[in-house]
Amino acid sequence: MKPANWKTVAELVGMSAIVASLVFVGLQLRQEQAIAIVDTYGSIVESSHGVLDLVRDHPDIWEKGLLGEELSTSDEIVFTGIVRALVNHHLFMFIRFTRIGPGDPDTLLHDFAYALYIFPGLRRQWEADGKFQGLRRAAQNRPASSLSIRPRINQYLNDFDSTKPSIPTEKRFIFWYF
Repeated sequence: MKPANWKTVAELVGMSAIVASLVFVGLQLRQEQAIAIVDTYGSIVESSHGVLDLVRDHPDIWEKGLLGEELSTSDEIVFTGIVRALVNHHLFMFIRFTRIGPGDPDTLLHDFAYALYIFPGLRRQWEADGKFQGLRRAAQNRPASSLSIRPRINQYLNDFDSTKPSIPTEKRFIFWYF
């Protein structure tokens, strides 16, 4: 073979190796994304079970709190903790759906806003927590987090207030599906 042909063959082999390595990197990235989705699913299940455990341990407080019935101070503390855990679970799900899928983050927030709409105690707790967060941010002179789900949920809640969809007579006290 002439040196010019060797050069052409070497260039073709080099280009083929680059293409093959790019294909390999693409397949590896796809596999890593699938692994990340599976890994976060375990955390989601654990988070959901944590909220369910709190509800299971305090079903009377959960029911009375959701319905907006009067709670003692100690029961209010328990209910607030359960609601915080539930909101954090939804925030975690929102981040997951936004960053790696496969769910729709807007559906998640819309469903939570509907729960706020139908459960007056949950809504009261949500609004009190929002007011507290606003005061704390102002006192610390810091902006709202870019990960905040509150503005979008509040918009959906305002939409429900405007359209006034019917409230089911039989309410599901466990209203999340993940």
